[in-house]
Amino acid sequence: MNRNLIFLYSVSILLFSIFGCSSKKNNNLSQSDSVEKQAAEYGFNNIQVIDHWNLRYHKRYNIFNLNEQVSQIKANMDVAAELDFNSYLLFQKDAFQELLTWGGKHKPDEELKNAVKEVISYGKQKGLDVYLHSNQFAWPEDVGVDFKDSKESWQVFENAMKELIETFPDVAGYQVTGDETEGQLDTKEGLLKFHNLTAKTLKSDGRERIAFMRTWQRCGFLGVPENELGVGDEPNLIYSIKNTQGDFNIANGLDTEFIKEGVDGTRLLVEFDAWREYETHNIFPIYLGDYWAPRFRAVADAGITNVGVRFNWNSGRFPIIDKNRPWANWINIYAFNRFVQNPYANPDDILMDFCKQYFPEAPDAAFNMYKNTFDYVENIYYRDGEKFLHHGGLERPRGEPVEIEKVTQAYDKMIRLIDKLPDSNQYKKDLQKYCLIISYLGRTAAGDKSVVQDWKNIDRESFEELAAENADEW
Repeated sequence: MNRNLIFLYSVSILLFSIFGCSSKKNNNLSQSDSVEKQAAEYGFNNIQVIDHWNLRYHKRYNIFNLNEQVSQIKANMDVAAELDFNSYLLFQKDAFQELLTWGGKHKPDEELKNAVKEVISYGKQKGLDVYLHSNQFAWPEDVGVDFKDSKESWQVFENAMKELIETFPDVAGYQVTGDETEGQLDTKEGLLKFHNLTAKTLKSDGRERIAFMRTWQRCGFLGVPENELGVGDEPNLIYSIKNTQGDFNIANGLDTEFIKEGVDGTRLLVEFDAWREYETHNIFPIYLGDYWAPRFRAVADAGITNVGVRFNWNSGRFPIIDKNRPWANWINIYAFNRFVQNPYANPDDILMDFCKQYFPEAPDAAFNMYKNTFDYVENIYYRDGEKFLHHGGLERPRGEPVEIEKVTQAYDKMIRLIDKLPDSNQYKKDLQKYCLIISYLGRTAAGDKSVVQDWKNIDRESFEELAAENADEW
């Protein structure tokens, strides 16, 4: 893998003379949209990139070293700034703990700390507010305090927040995961105290910062959103949820518990996943314009003013901004950008504009091809609406795989649509190659080991990314 292809971008090359229609002055709407919705420009306050990989895992630099991760963040920021994003979240995990002294009891990783300072400064230059993240009550062992609801734990955390803003004064805020953690705080009172203390302490030096709580979806005890969301909370506290009811599986519907009229939309940030944690890992496209369109309409109808999109998930491979792979899930960043400009936009208009730009020889053929990618991926990854691939790969099985016959049928249909692209198109061969790779994933999961060696020979990187070395265990 040539790392330079990932990291050495310039905005002018990277953005492929980005969408003539990405400018808010050039927002093409369908005639089917209502006059009112054509005239109105919906205003989102916070348009956020969610970086779920870079600077997330401490000392896990075996594939991408620290400098390479910093370079990838900067490349993402270049794109984000060009597309009028205004914030960038580093979705850190155990790496966050290594940034602080925790009251002088821990030796921080100075190299990592300097890297965070560097990207915060770079983001500021690009007009991006940069946020850090961690789970609730998480700190190094040498702090000597157990993770639990105790006076000592609360003091450790409050002191850490004060050290955070002293160490990184230009940080725009901090996000804490309220669920999916060790569960030290599993009561309404505990979680709200945690996040309100975070919000209050972040602004204790007189500077305005935002605290994000992620997420309410598994914290049902917090109450009814339209009656209780934000009531009595610090004004700088926002709740971050996924657009899906549950995780980012395409089989999951809209989170109608929270994305509905009557909630305080200023208190919510709704997350989308463009790279696809559960399907493809940006190895092959899964066009989400049709899937996202009703969700963006619901977000706007509910008056929600904050949205974010994931550029990655636990991997530096197959970056979504790779200038050599705009044919993959870059379409989802493109669509997200257009929906942010107008959440009532017609997804067919968005897709056709994309196809005219990247497939000028045959935009209609490309349009039909992208339209089928959702069904193709769903047929490979889901059986009767249930996922069986662990986070999109072969790490460990969950449930029953799709039958080989169904995989073959789905592949045959998809490859025929790709083959209709003219040979002159520069992306046709890549689409053919990675369509085959995704079919190999389905076949391998279904027990066909005959394709494993061929997969490894054709594309070692996707083989490793999707954990195909575990094929013998399936």
